[in-house]
Amino acid sequence: MKIFGPKKTTPSRGPSYFDRENLVHTLQDLKNIYFPKGKIEYNTDETIIFNNMQLKEITMKKLNRIIGVPDYIIPKLEYIDDYRIVFYRHSIGKFNYLMQFHFCKNDFLFVNNMIRSTYVLTYEDKKNILVRLKDKYFADVEFDYSKGFDLQITDQDNNFFYTMDDVNFSITYINNSNKFVEIIDKIKSKGVLNDNNPYLL
Repeated sequence: MKIFGPKKTTPSRGPSYFDRENLVHTLQDLKNIYFPKGKIEYNTDETIIFNNMQLKEITMKKLNRIIGVPDYIIPKLEYIDDYRIVFYRHSIGKFNYLMQFHFCKNDFLFVNNMIRSTYVLTYEDKKNILVRLKDKYFADVEFDYSKGFDLQITDQDNNFFYTMDDVNFSITYINNSNKFVEIIDKIKSKGVLNDNNPYLL
């Protein structure tokens, strides 16, 4: 699903802004992202893509070529070794997009695309976003919007994306790669995570 071309210049933000928006600070955060709750699930025969890129093909080099120079990079995390987060900000009309691409040991794990506006997104705004997703992956399926806007779509490679309708509306695309599965398996094998047990991978 192509959302935009090369990013337009947006006002700069400081490190505290990106640290606050970052979704992953601990391994528990990463596990929660991999296992979203309360989603209406669908399967599609189409290959899930983000901005015309197959998830398995996303690399730092490709992002630089297709989207441009990142707005900000978090080069490491305290509790996860060899982890990097690349941020892009983009505006189209009344909507502002904040994208964060997560990499571990240079392997792409997921991208979260946060969609904001100068006001709280309306019912129609969210419906229009889901209509675009439906047209791409489910031309003959009608979503039941009365059940809300939290859904998950999985393709034949077991890659998936899901929407999150919370304070902000976002779409998270998961590259369900061997690397991500390996990380999740290690997290599960080590038991309960908490502030006193923030082990490294």
